[in-house]
Amino acid sequence: MTLPAVRSRVEEIAEKGESLVALTAAQVSRLQAADFCRVSPTPEPGIWRIADVTRVGVVAIDERRLFVRPKTPLRSLIFMASYSGVQAQVSDSAYTYESDDDIPTALADALLRAVGEVTRRTLLKGYVAVDETGTVIRGRWDIARQLTKRPGIPAPVELTYDDYTEDVAENRILKAALRALMRMQQLPAHIVDRLGTSLIPFSEVSDLRPGAPVILPSESRLNSHYQPALRLARWVLEAMSWAHASGVSAGATFLLNVAKVYEDFVGRVFQEQLHVAGYDVDLQVSDWRLDAGGRVRMRPDIVVSRSGRVVTVADTKYKVWGGTSGSPPNADVYQALAYAITAGVPEAHLLYVSGEVEPRRYEIASAGVTVVAHAVDLSGGPDELIAAVQRLGEALA
Repeated sequence: MTLPAVRSRVEEIAEKGESLVALTAAQVSRLQAADFCRVSPTPEPGIWRIADVTRVGVVAIDERRLFVRPKTPLRSLIFMASYSGVQAQVSDSAYTYESDDDIPTALADALLRAVGEVTRRTLLKGYVAVDETGTVIRGRWDIARQLTKRPGIPAPVELTYDDYTEDVAENRILKAALRALMRMQQLPAHIVDRLGTSLIPFSEVSDLRPGAPVILPSESRLNSHYQPALRLARWVLEAMSWAHASGVSAGATFLLNVAKVYEDFVGRVFQEQLHVAGYDVDLQVSDWRLDAGGRVRMRPDIVVSRSGRVVTVADTKYKVWGGTSGSPPNADVYQALAYAITAGVPEAHLLYVSGEVEPRRYEIASAGVTVVAHAVDLSGGPDELIAAVQRLGEALA
């Protein structure tokens, strides 16, 4: 077997297919610990094959920086990450990046633009419950807390009141994402400078609790303009906290779960589209069980219902599948079949990524179920992306 020449310091690996990388045994061990790819030896000493990549971005191993470039165009990826139902019109220019931009830089730039839009006039404010000890009565006297902290002592008093403040969850999430990006070592200087400037309006906003899960506040009339920025902030924090939790080097590691971005985007488009037609779309349903004893758990990505009755179920697959790919992987078909049987519906859908390919139907006669495989092209502009997913939605309803 003849291997292609490999530089001593390979800086890039592919999300799709295989890459040959020069690594030491210690670096291989740390890369395997990151648990986002499969690393296997080659016949050539010191050269390792990397495949089955599940995240994109950059990973730091000692002094090495391995860049994982996505198979999805950056413009499409950033748009999907920021998408919210409030975006009726989008600008192509807002999601265009040069070919040499990496994921952290592109996502940081997109977040800065989104934060700049929502903070142009003033930060979002809201009412926050405040507990404090004071001598001047305001709000409600918390008698239970008073008796617990200082029984029999009338002053100072324990108070609870609502404060109208910028220190709300939405601003805390944006601040946390901006500060996290400030710690990235390989971001361009102009991005770092913009991050510092963008943090200035958040000086009175408190920090998120370290390690706390990022739960986006429910969308409302008051915070709808924050949604694209919040969604980008969530992906930033997830990419950096996941890497930290996995034990890879902090400060230069940023690994984004593109499969989850794709799943989230498709689900959001479906919810917006099918709600108008009277359907409910639930994402990541976690209470399904395949067996009567309830021991085999199932978690379908998308469940479409009407009047409380499941109509169909779908699973997103961030895998390339198309006209020349043959049938979908057997495991995917088995999974869709199990979902359909559990829900008692005649069809289940697999939603792959690829070019324009006509859906294929696989009839499982013994179960009375048809599994339909679709492919959506992620290479177009924002409006084309939404239209492509909406066509899938029409097939599900």
